Amino acid sequence: MEATKVWWKSKTIWVNLIALAGSVVVSLGIDPSKWAEVSTVALAAVNLILRFVTKEEITLQPEVR
Repeated sequence: MEATKVWWKSKTIWVNLIALAGSVVVSLGIDPSKWAEVSTVALAAVNLILRFVTKEEITLQPEVR
């Protein structure tokens, strides 16, 4: 059986939630031309790194032992 973890322990999910918060900041009036460029490149780089270091799949429910 493969190891799994609950969703809130996923670094990838947290990084994407932070990216979502950044998108909200842009919608609130921060200069989107600069923010969009920096955040898009940073998000892509971090997601690639996390994809290579991720060993477990995630689940929505905690594993019952």
